[in-house]
Amino acid sequence: MDPQRPLDIGSFLNTRVQSHPDKPFLYFEDRVWSYQQFQQEVNRAANALVSLGVRNGDAVALFMSNRPDFIFAWFGLAKLGGVMVPVNPAFKPREAAYVTAHSEAKGLICDAPRLEVARHLPTECPQLKWLKCCDATASNDDSDWAELCASLPPTLEHPAPDAAAVAQIAYTSGTTGFPKGVLHTQAHFVLCGEAFTLCAGLGPDDRVMAVLPLFHANAQYYSVMGSLAAGASLILLPRFSAGRFWEQAVEYQATEFNFIGALGRMLINRPADEFRPGHAIRTAYGAAITPDVYEAFQKRFGIANLIDGYGLTEVPRVAQNPLGGKIKQMSMGLPARHPDPDLECSQVRIVDDQGQNLGPGDKGELWVKSPLMMLGYFKDPEQTAQAFEDGWFKTGDYVYADGEGYLFFVDRKKDIIRRRGENVSSSEVEAAINAHPAVAMCAVIAVPADLGEDEIMACVVLKEGEALHPETLQEWLRPQLADFKLPRYVQFRKSLPRTPTEKVAKYVLKQEDGLLERARDLQATESRKSKH
Repeated sequence: MDPQRPLDIGSFLNTRVQSHPDKPFLYFEDRVWSYQQFQQEVNRAANALVSLGVRNGDAVALFMSNRPDFIFAWFGLAKLGGVMVPVNPAFKPREAAYVTAHSEAKGLICDAPRLEVARHLPTECPQLKWLKCCDATASNDDSDWAELCASLPPTLEHPAPDAAAVAQIAYTSGTTGFPKGVLHTQAHFVLCGEAFTLCAGLGPDDRVMAVLPLFHANAQYYSVMGSLAAGASLILLPRFSAGRFWEQAVEYQATEFNFIGALGRMLINRPADEFRPGHAIRTAYGAAITPDVYEAFQKRFGIANLIDGYGLTEVPRVAQNPLGGKIKQMSMGLPARHPDPDLECSQVRIVDDQGQNLGPGDKGELWVKSPLMMLGYFKDPEQTAQAFEDGWFKTGDYVYADGEGYLFFVDRKKDIIRRRGENVSSSEVEAAINAHPAVAMCAVIAVPADLGEDEIMACVVLKEGEALHPETLQEWLRPQLADFKLPRYVQFRKSLPRTPTEKVAKYVLKQEDGLLERARDLQATESRKSKH
C-alpha cells in the first residue's frame, strides 16, 4: 500500500476534486453539484460546525431522510475530525433520545419532518448543546442550518485528522434490546469505497443510483464512498419507489445501484408496463438474491451483472460473488478483495461451538478478520469482548463453504428455530415458500410450542390477484422440506412490517396481538382429518 495515499475522508475528497473539479458528482432531484461545488458545500458545512463549537472528536447526530445536507454535514464533520452519528429517520422520541444520549452527541441536524421529535431530545439528552433544522420552519430558532452554511466561506483551513480516528458511531437495529454503537474510522470509509469499486467494477463513467437510506451502511460505504473512490457520479434519491424506479433510472441514466433482497422482489412483482427498456443499468449489487430475482433482473430487465454479497454494520465488505468470475446463485460469494493487492481485505473462518475450524460443507458460525472491521462497540467493553476472539469478529451468522470456498448463508444464530430437537433455518423455509408462483414475499418466525421449544409460523404476502390455501402451500412444500421444517401456522396478510432499509421487521411480527389467532393451524387441521 502506498504510505502517502490519504486515508482520511477530507484528503481523499481533495484528491478527487483536484483530478476532475468540474465533473458532476452529486445529482439530487433537479440539482447537480460538480466535485468542486460539492467540496465547497462540505467546507461551508464544516465552517458552520466550527461556529457551533464542534471540535476534533465531537459527535453530531444527523436525523434526516435522504438529502444532500446529510452528506455535506457528514463530510464536513470528517474534515474536522468529528464523529457522525446517523439516526434512523423512522425513530420515535424514545429511540432517537437513546441514540443521541448514548453517543454523547453535542449537536443534532434534522429536517422538517423530524423536527417535532428532535425538539423533545434536549430534555433527555443534557449533553446536547444545539439543534439545527435544514428546512425553513415556523420557528426561526432552529431553522437556520441552511442559512448558516450559506453565509460562510466555501474554503476551509483545518489540519487533516488522523485516518485512524473514529469517524462514525453507527447504531445497530437493536431488535433484542438497546442498539449498540459501532465504531468506525476515517480509513474504514476510504478503504471500503475503494474495495467496492472492485466489487461492482465502478469507474469514472459510472452513475451510481443510491436508493437505500443514507443512515444505513450500504448507502454510505458502497454508494457514496464507492462513487467517490471511482471518480464516478452519485445519484441520490429521496427514497426508494418501486413504482418510479425504472423511470428514475432512465432519467438519470444510472449504470449501477445497490439493493437488498426485499427491494429486488418488489421490482419483479411490479406491473410490467412500469419497466423502461431504455435504462443503462449494467450492474446491481444486492444481498440474499433469490433465483427468481436473478432470472428477472437478467432476462426481463437486461442487467448484465447481478452481484450477490454480504457485509455487516460491524464489518462492511466481507464477501461477494466475483464480477466477471464464477457466479453461484444463493451464495454470499468469496472473501472480499481490495484493488491494492498488498492489502488483504477479508479473511474468514467457519467454526463450531468450540471455535474449531470446520471443513467444506459443514455448517458453523462465520468469523471474520478485516482492515474494515469495527474498533468495537461504544461504551460497551463487555459486548466488544464477547464479539471478538483472538482478533476475529464473530458474526453470529451460520454459514458453510463449498469446495471452492464460496460461502452460503444458513441463518442468523438468533433466527434459528429449534423444533422437535432439530435446528431449522428460517431462511431456508422462506426461500422455499418464496419460490411458489403465487407468493410475493414471506417471513418465517418462531412461535412458542405447547411443550417447549418452537413452532414454525409462515407469514405470507401473495401476489396481486393470486389465491392460495394454507393446506395447498404445505403440500407444495412437502417434497422440498423435511416434515419438521414445514410450518405449523400459516397466515396470509397484505403486507409485512419493515425497517427503513426494507428488511422484514420480524421482531415487530412476533409482538403483534392475536398473531396465532389470525393464522391457520395446520396441525389442528390434520388432527381433525384423522378423526374422520
